[in-house]
Amino acid sequence: MSKLPKNFEKILVGVAGVAALGCAALGFMNFSAVGTDFAHQLKGNGAKDPTIPQATATTKATNSLTSNRVFEKSEDSAGRAVNLFIGVPLFANKNNPNVPVDPFKGDAIHPPIPNKWWIDNGADMTFANSPSRDDDNDGYTNLEEFEAKTKPTDPKSVPPLIDKLVFVKDESTMWYVQFGFESEGKWSPRFTGLTFDNKRLQNKVSALEMMSPGDTFFKDGAMANRFKFTGMIEKEITSAKTKLTQNVKFAQYEDLKENKKGEKYESQANLPEAELQANAYYDRTAVLDLKAIGFEGKEFKVEERTKFALPPDAPEKNYTLKKVTPGSIEVEYTDAQGQTQTKEIAKGTP
Repeated sequence: MSKLPKNFEKILVGVAGVAALGCAALGFMNFSAVGTDFAHQLKGNGAKDPTIPQATATTKATNSLTSNRVFEKSEDSAGRAVNLFIGVPLFANKNNPNVPVDPFKGDAIHPPIPNKWWIDNGADMTFANSPSRDDDNDGYTNLEEFEAKTKPTDPKSVPPLIDKLVFVKDESTMWYVQFGFESEGKWSPRFTGLTFDNKRLQNKVSALEMMSPGDTFFKDGAMANRFKFTGMIEKEITSAKTKLTQNVKFAQYEDLKENKKGEKYESQANLPEAELQANAYYDRTAVLDLKAIGFEGKEFKVEERTKFALPPDAPEKNYTLKKVTPGSIEVEYTDAQGQTQTKEIAKGTP
């Protein structure tokens, strides 16, 4: 049998009632505490926006910051533009960093360039190396543009391009037309050559096809139709080795190539092989590089005594490569004043 009291259900109902009354009393007490804590009453315009006091000020500030505003330019008494937020830019004296320098009133910040040049042209003089910088990326420094009286912030305004032309290397072919055979004024020469990359060139006129003065050679192959035989002569030659003087035959011929047309050559009979190089002729080609206006690294080749353009893709060829040697080139051109100028450029330097 159960040991619970007979009135157990009634006891449970009573306990439940007491608990309910306790919770109700606790809830009423808590409600009264919240009301006390938040008994703040908003007044004025703030009563319509209960988030924070003076909330309307936030709205006004937001509207002010997001509105479009126009800031008018301002100038000082000297006519210089003044930034209304930061004022006038000053520079530190390079000899005394604690001394400020006003570019409108002080000494030149980057001599020999006057401060006014920087300001008038909009070039940046705020770097210690500003004269050697290239503000418009045209290949010319600010100092070079100052000296040439061009605009340092306009890539289309540049000093003479010839100033940035670099002679990279000489790619020439060394050659000689050996005497070969001769009979009664007729001639059958042999050609030998060596290119800059050590490729050997050879050609000849056979003894069965001996040429008369006025004939063109060679028929095909290396140097095809390059030369015209003009005749034979004799000269007195003293040997450097034996000191003996004797009459020696020479074949004479001239160049028909466009850039060397009319140039005359001679081939000595019985010339020792060891003396070929000392008597050789050259077809010279210069490899060039224009280190300006975006052409740096785009090498191009020009043959000696031919015209070329700067930049190399320009339609008009206003420059002539007068001379090429292993160490330098000579360029002839017309300057901005219409005067003919000649400039020698050493290998590796503008």
